[in-house]
Amino acid sequence: MIDQNTIIEIINKGLPILASSPVLKKLIGTVGGIVKTLYTPTLTLKNGKAEVDVEIYRKQQEGKLLENQTFTLYELTKLKNFVSSAGFAAMELKEDNEQVDPKIEFDWIMRFFDAVGNISNEELQRLWGKVLAGEMKQSGTCSLRTMDIIRNLSQKEAEIFNKLSRYVLQSGDCYFILNNGFCEKSEDNVESYNYILKTGLKYSDSVIPMIECGLLSVDNALATDFESDNVLSIQNQEMVCFVIADSDSRLNSISIEPYFLTKSGIELYNIIQGMSDYHVNNDYPILCLRELKKQYPNLTFSTHRIIGENDFAPNDLL
Repeated sequence: MIDQNTIIEIINKGLPILASSPVLKKLIGTVGGIVKTLYTPTLTLKNGKAEVDVEIYRKQQEGKLLENQTFTLYELTKLKNFVSSAGFAAMELKEDNEQVDPKIEFDWIMRFFDAVGNISNEELQRLWGKVLAGEMKQSGTCSLRTMDIIRNLSQKEAEIFNKLSRYVLQSGDCYFILNNGFCEKSEDNVESYNYILKTGLKYSDSVIPMIECGLLSVDNALATDFESDNVLSIQNQEMVCFVIADSDSRLNSISIEPYFLTKSGIELYNIIQGMSDYHVNNDYPILCLRELKKQYPNLTFSTHRIIGENDFAPNDLL
């Protein structure tokens, strides 16, 4: 067993960010409730320091009195891992400390605490910190199902999804990654293929693991019939591409088969793209759209820079 002074000392080593973050101070009340539920201490912050009052239990067993039952090393490790992830959440929320009022469901934070408690890898703790920050900004951003998927991700898988998220595009309610560069090389996808090759991403080592994880799906196709002047829009946070059929064209449809994000994939993507270190990639989507433009010569592809909601500036990248 570990005594109370050791617990306080170890927790405080992980609290330099947590203790100075107003929004995490608000969260600590909930955390105290979790720890109390799981391990029966009371955890509070006073003057930027952690204070843990561990309740001492006496248990009568076979006539022997057991005293001073406190945290085990396993329990302390779980708490340390949570504090570390909470620290990353605090960094993400440092600009929103006064605006964010965490109202996280107790069942959610209990599940989160249990999941992150077993994660000692710093990069995965950083990902969990993003999950916590996203949930604190807006409750319901990460479902329990998505949390279970993240819980089972390896560090490599998390890194792959983080890379792929930079290429995500949206059309209506669909979120997807164009598959041009991940297909077998041909005369139709030379540029996108070479681009993905340089990134080190591969279909077998990148896309398939994400499908197996439940973050990507290949069961759908994005198709549009250009009837009644319908327009297909494909966009990310910075640009939008409008695809329009010529009025005298016999070709009135387009069909592509990208890698679609599942519901959990969309939740995790929205968390990642809302964080401070996210940078959208326009180079790969532009190459893919150029290749689609060549495959559909009777369609008009026009790109625009997004200025604001429903406000675009022409930006001919194709």
